[in-house]
Amino acid sequence: MSLSHCPLCMGLALLSAVRFMAHAVLLWQLRSTAGQAPELQLA
Repeated sequence: MSLSHCPLCMGLALLSAVRFMAHAVLLWQLRSTAGQAPELQLA
């Protein structure tokens, strides 16, 4: 059975992908700003 067997599963898969991309962007921004401003690095 594939993910497209019901609209709920498609919605959950899409939400999961969007959340993953948002976390990836936040992590990328944190890493790039930490390289520019050392005082912002987490301990």
